[in-house]
Amino acid sequence: MRYNDDEKAFIMLSYETSYQKKRAALERAGSPKELYRDYGHADATIEELNKKGMTAVTVLSEKYPAALKQIYDPPQVLYCKGDLSLLGDGIEKLAIVGTRRITRYGKDVTREFASAFAKAGICVVSGLARGVDSAAHRAALDDNGKTIAVLGCGADVVYPPENRELYEEIAAKGLIVSEYPPCTPPHAFRFPERNRIISGLSKGVLVTEAGVGSGSMITADCAIEQGRDLYVVPGSIFSDASRGCNDKIKELQAAAVTRPEDITGNVEKRADRDALAVQLTLEQARIISILEDSGSVHFSELLAKSGLGTSELTALLSEMEIYGFINKLGGNYYTVADRL
Repeated sequence: MRYNDDEKAFIMLSYETSYQKKRAALERAGSPKELYRDYGHADATIEELNKKGMTAVTVLSEKYPAALKQIYDPPQVLYCKGDLSLLGDGIEKLAIVGTRRITRYGKDVTREFASAFAKAGICVVSGLARGVDSAAHRAALDDNGKTIAVLGCGADVVYPPENRELYEEIAAKGLIVSEYPPCTPPHAFRFPERNRIISGLSKGVLVTEAGVGSGSMITADCAIEQGRDLYVVPGSIFSDASRGCNDKIKELQAAAVTRPEDITGNVEKRADRDALAVQLTLEQARIISILEDSGSVHFSELLAKSGLGTSELTALLSEMEIYGFINKLGGNYYTVADRL
């Protein structure tokens, strides 16, 4: 992969240890190449990445997922190992997250959903942690599906160590992703940071089993903030392992799901959009035209340009999203669906 000077600078800046200083410097400079001049060193670093079987995908690259670019604080660089095509916006992706202290119930539920997603051609995104993450990746691979593991350490670091075999299989058949440069250790604070990427890559997030205070609830909150679909599997009211899920359903009125078809049915509706495209109404065609002209558009701007009322536009956008004509992004922005 070829990189311009800005991309090389982004790669080198990602190696900075002080995240806040790096962000502040970028804001002052306005351009990453203003902060970095040693491109010979950058070329050597990129060559070393390639020797490790890794590729750096910067936010300026065509391979960088458009949906991820829209989230708050998107990673400037993704260090990848495996099948880069899985980053493509045309690949349907759903995240499965949950507790590390998985029960028999949680394992069965996770396998049921991950297996169904894999058979439906949906890429399973998770974090390669113990418990639910590992069960989700394993089930997807066992059914010859695709899966993406987003790490809270360098993409060349296997954590937890007992997941080495799973890590190697994902690198060979799926994709390993991290915003952290190689050899970055798995410190605890990095796992909450990476959760925004798990949800940012995905159309929706499914929590299969989680207790109160579970880190997977951070991913659930990220999904809501980013405008992603959130699905939660309810559990026994007597199980501490499911209390976080049950509380989230009550707190946010999140979509409670009890079978894979509750989710895959929505995906199938979106897959029908090509056949339905010829049936666009004048109002729908007008919305598509506005979005195509501007890329991503806020609800308030659509309201002004469409001439529709608030309730009328809200209903229209919901219908168009259900049928896959448009995508809703974080911050109440909308964009044309990639395959329309």
